[in-house]
Amino acid sequence: MGKKRREEKLKRKGQQRTPLSGRDMLRIFPSLLLRAFIVVMPLTLLMTILGGSGVTLFNNFWVQMGAYLAAYLVFNKFIFGPIRNYRPAQTNPPKAK
Repeated sequence: MGKKRREEKLKRKGQQRTPLSGRDMLRIFPSLLLRAFIVVMPLTLLMTILGGSGVTLFNNFWVQMGAYLAAYLVFNKFIFGPIRNYRPAQTNPPKAK
């Protein structure tokens, strides 16, 4: 029984992701910033145009915050894709035979 539990524990530990280091986050940060800019900028322009053309709903601060929150929730996978898909470089590549 002890051997099975130990194997299961090692299997679970192998499936867990390693936390990103500060150096890795610095490498990913420009991509996150660009993706957030790609999502927020068109939304801001749209709300500005609609607010200026007479749709007074978009002149309300809380409506704007709700729109930003909705966009964040909808595009969350797109914005944080580099973090989810990041694999640290292997220090010892496998040997070719």
